[in-house]
Amino acid sequence: MKWLDLCAHDLYRQLPYGFNTLAERLVRLCVFSIASMQFFDEPMGMALSGGAHVAARFMLTSEPFHGVRSTEELAYVMAGYDRGTEWPRGSGLSFTQGVAPDAWDRGFRMEHHAEGLMKAMSEGLPSRYQGPMEFPMKTVAQSCRNVLLRIAGGADWRDVTSPQSWQKVVAGCGHMALMSMVSAVAPRLRQRSGKFA
Repeated sequence: MKWLDLCAHDLYRQLPYGFNTLAERLVRLCVFSIASMQFFDEPMGMALSGGAHVAARFMLTSEPFHGVRSTEELAYVMAGYDRGTEWPRGSGLSFTQGVAPDAWDRGFRMEHHAEGLMKAMSEGLPSRYQGPMEFPMKTVAQSCRNVLLRIAGGADWRDVTSPQSWQKVVAGCGHMALMSMVSAVAPRLRQRSGKFA
């Protein structure tokens, strides 16, 4: 079906067509829109831009997406690079092992460095930060990728995961600018929920 090839915004407008086509063939389909790309991208915005039917039919509820809130959560996320992934596909190697085999053989694991990354993200917050103490996956993923690629390129993993290195890596990911936006909308978040959820 050609509607699957459309961009996300147009896809929402094409959902009724797709659902109706599938329903005619006795196929039921559920849509879950996960993690909006913009702050407060809500059904009202869709309705106001000509998608009232789509908003009413498919955007029935929403839940806040929380960032990483603790070192334990961050270690869990970073452990995903060490196990539960495979690179290259079919190799039986985890992503960390496949990208940085020498460091892996010497005991390097991404999850062991959660405390350093969490500290760098905390210290990389803008002054007078007013938002929730949650860190976006964007910063986490870009930081981990940066570290792994540097190790793959021959850098010593002990240097790359030093506190100073984590600070530079986090800063290079645009973390402060992103968290400044979070801080700027924090009063609106508080007004909506009465607190940070």
